[in-house]
Amino acid sequence: MRKTLMLFLLATATLSAQDDPAEQDRRRTENIETILRIQDRRTVHDGKLISLLSDDQAAVRRRAYLAFASVQDTTALSMLIRGLTDPETGVQEAAAFAIGQTGILLTARNRAELEHDLIWNRIQSTRVPDRLIEEIGKFGTVDGLRDLVIRIGNVYPRQHETGMIMGIARFAIRGITDPGAVRYLLVSAKTHSPVPWEALYALQRIGDDPETRAEIEYLVQLRNDRDPLVRLNLAVLLGKFRDVRVARDPLIRMAASDGDWRVRVAAFRSLAVHPLTSEPEALEVFRRAFFDGNMHIALAAIAALRSSDIAPADSTGGAQELLQELGTMAANDGNAFPWQHQAEAAATLASLLRSGAFPHLVYSSWPNAHLQADLLRALGATGAEESAMPLLAALDDDRAIVRCGALDGLTALAGLRTDDRALRRTIRSMLPGLCSSGDAAVVATAAGMMADSLFADTKSTPDLLRLVPGLRGPDDIEALLEVIAALADLGDNQAVPQLIDLLQESERPVAAEAAAALRRMTGMDYAARVGQGEPMYTDFDFAYLHALPETIRVVISTARGDITAELYKELAPFTIMSMLKLSSQRGFYRGLTFHRVVPNFVIQGGCPRGDGWGGPGYTLRSEFSTARFLAGTIGIASAGKDTEGSQFFITHSPQPHLDGRYTIIGNIIDGQHVVDAVERDDRLFDFRIQQ
Repeated sequence: MRKTLMLFLLATATLSAQDDPAEQDRRRTENIETILRIQDRRTVHDGKLISLLSDDQAAVRRRAYLAFASVQDTTALSMLIRGLTDPETGVQEAAAFAIGQTGILLTARNRAELEHDLIWNRIQSTRVPDRLIEEIGKFGTVDGLRDLVIRIGNVYPRQHETGMIMGIARFAIRGITDPGAVRYLLVSAKTHSPVPWEALYALQRIGDDPETRAEIEYLVQLRNDRDPLVRLNLAVLLGKFRDVRVARDPLIRMAASDGDWRVRVAAFRSLAVHPLTSEPEALEVFRRAFFDGNMHIALAAIAALRSSDIAPADSTGGAQELLQELGTMAANDGNAFPWQHQAEAAATLASLLRSGAFPHLVYSSWPNAHLQADLLRALGATGAEESAMPLLAALDDDRAIVRCGALDGLTALAGLRTDDRALRRTIRSMLPGLCSSGDAAVVATAAGMMADSLFADTKSTPDLLRLVPGLRGPDDIEALLEVIAALADLGDNQAVPQLIDLLQESERPVAAEAAAALRRMTGMDYAARVGQGEPMYTDFDFAYLHALPETIRVVISTARGDITAELYKELAPFTIMSMLKLSSQRGFYRGLTFHRVVPNFVIQGGCPRGDGWGGPGYTLRSEFSTARFLAGTIGIASAGKDTEGSQFFITHSPQPHLDGRYTIIGNIIDGQHVVDAVERDDRLFDFRIQQ
């Protein structure tokens, strides 16, 4: 009796402790910290993370599933599937996301088995069917797509339409499509008001298809749709039908006068692949765009012409006028044009005229390193014999970005002058010396050239292997990844022992790249031999992290104005903590530039070198989330999974193909017009918490 009473009291005390809010908060905080440590270290094999999938608190379970979405451990898939029946909808969504992130790593046979189970057994029993259908699109096979059309797409009234549209889009991103899926999208585009832009996105990812071609007369009417995202994706789609006259005229109209600059950019890119030389109206639209007040439109129009049918033989009419304008911009006498116009025009002129462009590319020492590098690339793209001397001379420039531009130019030149063996020998003889420069960008570029069939020889593998021991710092990871990839391209078994040694590298991206290289070279799977060491850098400063609010408002000050953003701590806690510490403790971002701007895609900054090869002196692990890349989303740049640092990018428009592949930290809430105005090499004054 006494023993029974003591057990009752113990059970009562346990229940009381579990019901105590303070105790629950303490346990939740402790468990989430444990999850974040495991996720960051990528150490999941002690079973702790799996055990937390069954925690009694939904917040812990959700965080554990999200951790598996970043870790991507295929051995946990059976546990992830169980999460689809969790009592909490948010946990089910995280489980579905983790399945999609991990399924792509399976063999084709196992992917087929997984998709069959999910499609026929799980979709109707989960509360997040749309998310699950979309996630299947990340890894599913063509048979899986057909099954989805049968299981979901042919049901009326329609169910889970949002998931089906995005699921079909994700299949299409991977090059998988089906006529039934195309018909499903066309019905969505024709029967809904407003038209879902995602349906047009999925159609343009699929491209030229007989089903879509049959509906082109209807689709072109969407050029007047109120939603710019519908018009934008329509413009991209129409570029896939280059032999269809009815697709050309709407593109001319959208390129000339659409009210959204992003639509015009997309229209110019698509219009350029249609026949132009016999279209004086289209040529005139391009010519006027060269002088558009929006630099994104001007640069997009100039660059798009590289895909056009304009040729040196076009000596009369609008085509000749365009070539003359490009020549004037490329020479840029008296600096009449912005340097960005000059760089873009030089590249386009070289692409169209080859050696005929050489007289327009006046080479001299420009103070702007970006311009210098771009002009060197254009020189190489001319294929002119006279380009070799300035390109080789530029290898002695003290600016790494210029040396890389020269190397790119020399690769292009050698590719166009395949009979010039002396040139190839000269270039090859200089590569080992450039690899010993110690600069990651130069090393990576030169290493890639050593594996190129233009320059590879019997010394390439030994030369590359000599680089490996010196590439061990956090700033060298990208260069080391390039060297490993080059060794894989060469396929020389001399590299196998050293690649096996790299399987124990503490930085997982290096070990994973070595395993991939070994598989290519030997046909054997080395994934199980990848070491379990901890990364070089971790920062588990939970006191700092807990002191931050869940939503952190920051101001990004630029030369074009201020951008206000909200960072969401839950999405990427360690990444956000790193950025805020860099900003507040080191003033890291002050005075840097936006070194990369791609119209209607992203602006990118945060590189201390200004060329995209710099970082904070350490790397971070990817923190993937269910958030999506919409217009104004802030993501973290990387050279592959788990190689993030200080560089960030902001989107101009939705970019679904980036979802689940790049860390998202937040969104712009004020100043998207500033984002849209930022030009390449614009100054970034500061990145600070708003007081």
